[in-house]
Amino acid sequence: MRTKKKSICLILMTAFILTMCAMPAFAASINPINVVINGQQAPVKSLLIDDTTYMPARYLCELLGTQIDYKDNSVYINQSRQSMGPVKISTLTENSNENHPELANEFGISVFIETPDCNVLFDTGKYGGIVDNAKKLGINLKETDAVVLSHGHYDHCGGVKAFVEKVNPDDYTLYLGEGFLDKMDKYHYSPGGGPKLDFTDGTEGYTYIGTNFDKAYLDEHNVKIKYVDCDELKISKQISLFGNFGTSPKEKMNPAMRLKNGDEYPQDLFTEEVALAVDTNKGLVIVTGCSHTGILNIVETIKNRTGKQIYAVLGGTHLIEANETRIQDTIKAFNSMDIEKIGVSHCTGQLAIDAFQAQIPDKAFYNSTGTVIKIK
Repeated sequence: MRTKKKSICLILMTAFILTMCAMPAFAASINPINVVINGQQAPVKSLLIDDTTYMPARYLCELLGTQIDYKDNSVYINQSRQSMGPVKISTLTENSNENHPELANEFGISVFIETPDCNVLFDTGKYGGIVDNAKKLGINLKETDAVVLSHGHYDHCGGVKAFVEKVNPDDYTLYLGEGFLDKMDKYHYSPGGGPKLDFTDGTEGYTYIGTNFDKAYLDEHNVKIKYVDCDELKISKQISLFGNFGTSPKEKMNPAMRLKNGDEYPQDLFTEEVALAVDTNKGLVIVTGCSHTGILNIVETIKNRTGKQIYAVLGGTHLIEANETRIQDTIKAFNSMDIEKIGVSHCTGQLAIDAFQAQIPDKAFYNSTGTVIKIK
């Protein structure tokens, strides 16, 4: 009887919290305040309205031992937070295979995330070598539940056809950022005399860097598509997708990245960019593709939205074009967030890789082809 009363109280309390957390939207005067829990600064933004303190529902519920999750326009409340299942993250391909010469490296990145109730293929590299690499790593891609494409560039989507035509799991969903299929005409502009890159020899002009498939191809192969059209889309108990990152004044976007719109080539703002986060017993593990909208912007946005500790950041950071000041600012910010593992990949650039490894060697490493991370 006592347990039943406790359960009813917790449900009523949580419902009350959710109702009160909606009130700031209607308040005329809102002041941000700091909240200290057991002497520690709470990693969330709180509000003071008419001498009443309001905190994000998710953070307060979890602080009180109640788990709150958002999925499919619904709120799910669990009275006791259970421990998370084990996680295995394998980098199927990346620019380098120095530590695993038996595997094929490709310009780009592809990561396979395994949890007890969901397996996700995040990006697919450039050519499709992920199919053979997965076999060599003992990974059965037939058991893929979801494919997530971080954005519409060839070095992240080039293996889609190989996956669809050679693997083709019985039941999986392709997750795309909102507007992904409407903004596939992606180009890189070189003014001439620029650096030679994987996709251009540096001569003047526009180079196509989009995907090798379209909506018709996906429809032809009966690929189920779901769009990440919200701040957070929870696709399993432990895995969430995040979008709507906007832009950051601290991390300027590359003006060479363009979209083709008729005869014009406007700046590509990568509004479709998606990042993934895995909830583990050690904290969130954030997986990124290229971080065109800014690696700090992505990490800080996810931290603010969830109020959770970030344990690790893996993937592309797009610091390849960053100057030393921005690189140092990134390292300093990661340190301030107490991120324990930083696996940089693909578009990070040698200057940034060297800086990370020299300054925080206990945290940073090069996340290349064949790297496997296990978290219990």
